[in-house]
Amino acid sequence: MRILIFLLFFVILGHVSTTLASGIKKDNAGFHGVFTGMEEDRFFKIYPMAKARTYRQNGPDEWVTFNEPLKNNFHGVVTFYIQNGKISQWKLNDRPEVIEEYLGEFCSLQGFPIIYTAIKDVLQRMPYGDFLNVTGRQRPVIFTEFYDSGTARFASSSEFIISKNDPPCCREGFTIVKLGLGLGLAKTPVAVEGVVAHELAHRVLDSIRKGHVDCDAERAANRLIKKWGFTKEFREASKIFGQKKGDPASCQENPRKHP
Repeated sequence: MRILIFLLFFVILGHVSTTLASGIKKDNAGFHGVFTGMEEDRFFKIYPMAKARTYRQNGPDEWVTFNEPLKNNFHGVVTFYIQNGKISQWKLNDRPEVIEEYLGEFCSLQGFPIIYTAIKDVLQRMPYGDFLNVTGRQRPVIFTEFYDSGTARFASSSEFIISKNDPPCCREGFTIVKLGLGLGLAKTPVAVEGVVAHELAHRVLDSIRKGHVDCDAERAANRLIKKWGFTKEFREASKIFGQKKGDPASCQENPRKHP
């Protein structure tokens, strides 16, 4: 699965990683009966593609990640590396690889380095259980851009492209995180990380599904990202992107209490 963004112009046309197997083992069964050198057709009978969390392919190389165990979304994951149609190795909780696979399917911001790096950094650093939550295939977070300048600021459209190898997704809905391209004006990803972490905190807290869309919900998200270890990023984001006192609909971090 990948995201394509189309612009509508109205004026002009226009997580600790542990290696469990390496080398080729032709005789001895390994992880849940999987062994290096196993043909992928046989492998997918043990780990059905329909139950995969994420998948990516580059020529003859494939990476596919599953929940471990399969029926538990929040315990851990295992990533299998397939080379030329055979299992080459696998790793438990290989967060960098899972992020690579996930963003390849559910993010359209690869062309905006500051924003894309910030997303990767937040996914790498947030608590592992919360990471598994926001990257679950049946209710994924989809990262996409919105344009805050030019004619594209009036309207744009996004489309998911499904390939024949893609596992099913979104059976429990999805969350869209829309990141303004103005974030890319930041000189480093630090402030952008504060913004991304804040939006992911809303998802972890289920703010929208619970109907919590007020200033208290904003403060709750801020408290959570500080608990995650993003205090510096929160401060930088507040300094560069935050609303100033007196702005319309401004939510102050420490509102005055009236007697």
